[in-house]
Amino acid sequence: MRFYYKVNIIMDNNNKPPFSKEFVLKTTFRHMRKSVDISIRKTFDRMKDFTSEPSKKAEIFETLDVLHKTRKLLDDFQLNNKHLFSDKDDNTKGEQR
Repeated sequence: MRFYYKVNIIMDNNNKPPFSKEFVLKTTFRHMRKSVDISIRKTFDRMKDFTSEPSKKAEIFETLDVLHKTRKLLDDFQLNNKHLFSDKDDNTKGEQR
């Protein structure tokens, strides 16, 4: 499933798009997470190819373990560093007054 986002870029006086640390970090982490998820899925799918090779099956489990830990690290980092990923305009969203 693919998602397409329409992005309206407002150019500054130098005809360059504005820079946003939050946007860069969110985009980077989204791509990292997607890559890890793809690797998990494809590695798991290879399990059926090695039913008769215990050493290769063990290697697949070790790989899956590392990939799941990597995904957890990404999630925990984002959760514990929300200030790095939130747009300045989003600071009041969801707050009750």
